[in-house]
Amino acid sequence: MTTLFPVQTTPSPATLTDRSGTIATGGTAQQLAAANASRKGWRLQNTSNGDLWFNDTGGTASAAGAGSFKLASGGYYETPVGGSSQTAISIFGATTAQTFSASEW
Repeated sequence: MTTLFPVQTTPSPATLTDRSGTIATGGTAQQLAAANASRKGWRLQNTSNGDLWFNDTGGTASAAGAGSFKLASGGYYETPVGGSSQTAISIFGATTAQTFSASEW
């Protein structure tokens, strides 16, 4: 008789890099994070009163543009396990000074 023992893995701790900021010029996309071949994941919360849009396919974020995803005021997005893009991440807001909290690991 063979006895099998489950193998338990412990993920290595992540080092977070803060990517929080503000929209520098309303109506113009800006870089949230540069391309990063070591990126395992990232998260973003819209802390402003208006909608934000992000594009994590290496394209330019825009309101309702192809590859862009809307994050309403107070909304939160976090990449699924194993589903993080390693390309540049772009963010767009219609109004200058919209705030967001973000980090990558």
